[in-house]
Amino acid sequence: MAASDFLTGRPRILSSLWTGLNPALLAKFYPLKRNNDGGWSQSTDVRQISEADSYSVDDGFEVHAPITDGTSELSANWHSPFEGAGAESQAPTISAMLQSGSLTPQLQALFGIHGDDAKAGSSGVQNLLNQAQGRTGITKLNSTQVFNGMPPVKLSLTLHFRALLDPISEVRDPIMQLKQWALPAYLASDSVVAGALKNGTNQSPLETIFPSVAPQIIGMRYGDLNYQPLVIESVSDPLTVPRDSSGAMIACTVQITLGTLTALDRRDIQTIYL
Repeated sequence: MAASDFLTGRPRILSSLWTGLNPALLAKFYPLKRNNDGGWSQSTDVRQISEADSYSVDDGFEVHAPITDGTSELSANWHSPFEGAGAESQAPTISAMLQSGSLTPQLQALFGIHGDDAKAGSSGVQNLLNQAQGRTGITKLNSTQVFNGMPPVKLSLTLHFRALLDPISEVRDPIMQLKQWALPAYLASDSVVAGALKNGTNQSPLETIFPSVAPQIIGMRYGDLNYQPLVIESVSDPLTVPRDSSGAMIACTVQITLGTLTALDRRDIQTIYL
């Protein structure tokens, strides 16, 4: 966007030129900050994250791109804790032989009962064994599943960038911004002890104990969906892409995987579709 956007606090958009494309078909990625009430809102701040190195980051950007192959994977972990409550778990071999009817010839062979003796002497046992054939100890109770948690929702997307006028602002800059959000905002070069000895007077006690800064939490708007907060789990872009005479990329597709910061519940799904 123009320099005036920086002065007015509006986010500067990093994107290829998609004139004529419905804006609802562009996925919009933006940095978030946590509010005092525990919620999240879009950040356009310039934040100092290292007092020792006087290093600041600018949150005043959005990345816009059309997407394809977008999927949302929501899975829940269900577990059957009562599966071992039946007779099969206590005596699995005997239970299987009773159900299949293969125990009768085994008993006859064990006691040496043959021919008419088997019919006469073991009729009571035979009737009892016959009743066990085809029966199982599995019930609805010991096959009941219970909820055992769920992982965060996963989003897999393919983002498209291509240059019509400027390969730097239309391709390189938005891809670079996504990678900057995916990586830690700052990694201290020294250990905690060495950093404390070197920069103890130049930084706060909290920064001395935790000198590095985690990756950026972001949000995404697409169509009638609004996902936030999200974390970028992976960014994959090819190196062998069309380039201009100076070596700058003129077209690139980027595979990105995102995850919700936490597992979701019914209320969260309602906020996504607002």
